[in-house]
Amino acid sequence: MNRLTDFFPDFPAYGTQINVRHLLNHTSGLIAYEDLIPDVTTVPLKDKDVLRLIKRQDRTYFTPGTQYRYSNSGYALLALIVEAVSNISFAEFLKRNIFDPLGMTGTVAYEKDISTVRHRAYGYTQRGKLFEKTDQSLTSSVLGDGGIYSSVEDLYKWDQALYTARLVSSETLTEIFTTGVSTDEAGTGYGYGWFISNRHGQKTVWHYGDTIGFSTAIERIPDRRLMVIILVNRSGVSATVMARQIAGLYLMPKSSHP
Repeated sequence: MNRLTDFFPDFPAYGTQINVRHLLNHTSGLIAYEDLIPDVTTVPLKDKDVLRLIKRQDRTYFTPGTQYRYSNSGYALLALIVEAVSNISFAEFLKRNIFDPLGMTGTVAYEKDISTVRHRAYGYTQRGKLFEKTDQSLTSSVLGDGGIYSSVEDLYKWDQALYTARLVSSETLTEIFTTGVSTDEAGTGYGYGWFISNRHGQKTVWHYGDTIGFSTAIERIPDRRLMVIILVNRSGVSATVMARQIAGLYLMPKSSHP
């Protein structure tokens, strides 16, 4: 398994202990880049800025591979690894290999002054009785851990492709959706980019995301071919709770419905 120093030769020595799998399942121990952003920063960071901040560190939270700790830093580095291997930008790689082949015409990894977002919804936060636009933060331009605009219709196309080998091999899909590490949440594991749980007697793979002005959640129950997608353009709302409630209505025995 390739290590960080294979892709970034000038990475500090501790990078020899971190491999790609550690990044995928959040066991790298990398320092959270969000805590490293200088107070004087005014321009949103990009993935390469995350790498620059991480390379200034001389330690990890723990010995790589020994613990689980969710890491946006790891996914920013994964995006840069994709660029190093493919010789194109991460945004272009996603467009060529996922979005275009699946007909996800309304989905884009957003890059300022390069891409546009059609029919974009802006993010808001409630301040008293009013809603204030809170659409971007210093981390909004990092693409490895976010920065992708999509729609329910496009995400459904992506979901359907995950039942096939259109994007990756069936062997890789099995790895992605197999628990490789336990998380802090009781009964929940993590594969590659997905939490894995058992709810209502059904294997459920899921993820969520929150940023300033937005909350999102996806719940997939593969054996039932069920996917619940919640996209909210305001803070203070838990998309995760809503997704689980909706999935629960479909999964619980009919006799249990109110």
